[in-house]
Amino acid sequence: MIQWRFPSNDYGENKGINDTGVAIFRGTPLSSLAREICQNSLDAARETTIRVVFDMFSIPSDRIPGKDVLIDTFNRCLAFWSSQKAKATKEFFTAALNSICKDECTVLRISDFNTTGLTGSREPINTDWTNLTKSSGASDKKGTAGGSYGIGKFAPFACSDFSTVFYSTYDENEECAYQGVSRLVTFTREDGQNTQGVGYFGEEKNTPVYEQLWLDPNFKRENGDFGTDIYIIGYKYGGQNWQKDIIVSILNGFLGAIWNEKLEVCVGDIDINKENLKEIMDEYRDDLTGYTDKYYEVLTSDNTKWDTEDFLGLGEVSLGLLLGVQDTPTRIAMIRKTGMKIMDKDRLPGHVPFMGVMFINGDSINERLRALENPEHTRWEPERSPFPVQAQALLKSLNDFIKEKIEKLINSGTGEAMDAVGVGTYIPDTADESPEQAKEEVVSDKVVDVEIKKAKKRSTSKTSTGQSETESEETVPGHMEPGGHDEDWFHPGDGPVGPEYRPPEPAHPEEEGDKQIPKKIAVGISKFVYVALEKNNGKYVLKIIPEKNGTDGIIELFMSAETAKYPAPLKKVSIIGVGNARIEDNKVLGVDFKKDQELRLSIELDYTDYCSLEVGMYANKE
Repeated sequence: MIQWRFPSNDYGENKGINDTGVAIFRGTPLSSLAREICQNSLDAARETTIRVVFDMFSIPSDRIPGKDVLIDTFNRCLAFWSSQKAKATKEFFTAALNSICKDECTVLRISDFNTTGLTGSREPINTDWTNLTKSSGASDKKGTAGGSYGIGKFAPFACSDFSTVFYSTYDENEECAYQGVSRLVTFTREDGQNTQGVGYFGEEKNTPVYEQLWLDPNFKRENGDFGTDIYIIGYKYGGQNWQKDIIVSILNGFLGAIWNEKLEVCVGDIDINKENLKEIMDEYRDDLTGYTDKYYEVLTSDNTKWDTEDFLGLGEVSLGLLLGVQDTPTRIAMIRKTGMKIMDKDRLPGHVPFMGVMFINGDSINERLRALENPEHTRWEPERSPFPVQAQALLKSLNDFIKEKIEKLINSGTGEAMDAVGVGTYIPDTADESPEQAKEEVVSDKVVDVEIKKAKKRSTSKTSTGQSETESEETVPGHMEPGGHDEDWFHPGDGPVGPEYRPPEPAHPEEEGDKQIPKKIAVGISKFVYVALEKNNGKYVLKIIPEKNGTDGIIELFMSAETAKYPAPLKKVSIIGVGNARIEDNKVLGVDFKKDQELRLSIELDYTDYCSLEVGMYANKE
């Protein structure tokens, strides 16, 4: 009998709402969905170009397979966890019940074509079908395939109000199968047994139904049209602009695959392929992240210089570099054979503006690099290899290759004239660190001495226009802001702070007449350490130890560049143990300093990438 079945946990562990792989993808559900789906489809390519379709539709809720059992299950989950203080589980199942009891249910269908489909639906273990539907942390992909950890399968569940997905396949062996999977929590069944939290819709012993599932009334596969269909039941993100996040994620992650005509994608009525790629890039340019628009420029520019060669006998790599692109961070998109971008390689020469794209096409090098990938497919980490020393050497050789090509291109005189002496020293010999890992840097504790000049009132007279004209014996570079007050401060110019930098001075000292304004002195810093907590949200924690005492002080924060520093765009600051601090532009105001007594600040910047920070501190002498 075809129905939902939730296996017993045999008095074992209870599973909660956050105890599945689904929780990994709840923070970035749509981008993760697009990335994981396209990667899995590329891994199963049967022809040169595969096609992936994302299509949203609605069905009467009564057509949800096993709807009544799901409603009963959601109620049992609520009852089982009702005594729990945390609200997450109760809120999830209350929302699920409200959604499933509506007249209509939104469904997202994801279908791939020109693929092998999910083979092995009649086998009990270690097949494409069982690894997707009934395994956790299992993957049997080899060689140049992109996935290896088996957690990408959870991404669709994060997009479902019910955490419920149906899989249907028509594979290259002419086998058809479908099965539903619902990843919930432990609850007590009608027979008194507690469940494992995962349920299956299918035949006895949780085997699949050996036919295709047709939930979308406008879709049916023809004979020989092999592939897989995934139905996300109770699709959460069915708004008017539901296509945008999926399209942006595909462009960010699979620009190389689309450019090399390995992948075509259709999202609703929007087609994405190499032929219309420029039009799509122009339309979504403002939404792109990860330097995708710059990488597209590398791919399309006639000025890009390409170097292709056999890398260490492990197969072909191709590196394209575009020099002279101003206002761009130096990055290289590292793209493996499947066409998915693994990471934005940084820590590259900082004095030469350029962007690059590297296609790693060789089978042997792809297989080696695949073994080093983290589960999110965003980094190569040699510690994951059983032979970390050899893995480290491989990444070093790849770095050296990139360094050599950059030096060669710059020294050839291509692009704008620039001093490139020693440019290779800026690429490290060690592997890049994980970008999501908290990063700690120690900035020099030396504070540059600056000359402080106090503005002195000399005389005031009326000009012919009736405006006041004030002269001073000593000129303070800068500009007066209209309507300024004593608490307003200024620096020379509005741009980066360079060697001419001067400490802040009152904007309108003349308004106080002969009143003496306390002179701010440089406090000095004996130690400055900062840690990036959430790079994507600009969140950092700073530890500062002053060298001197001071009252009513100022902490100024700057982002460091190669030749200048820029005011840090502060959004929020709190002094740990004190509370929220008063901020103005890049300054934290009203801080008291105690010699050798540590200050800890929690800051949030309006900047979502790693940056080097510098600090200056000034206060009234105590």
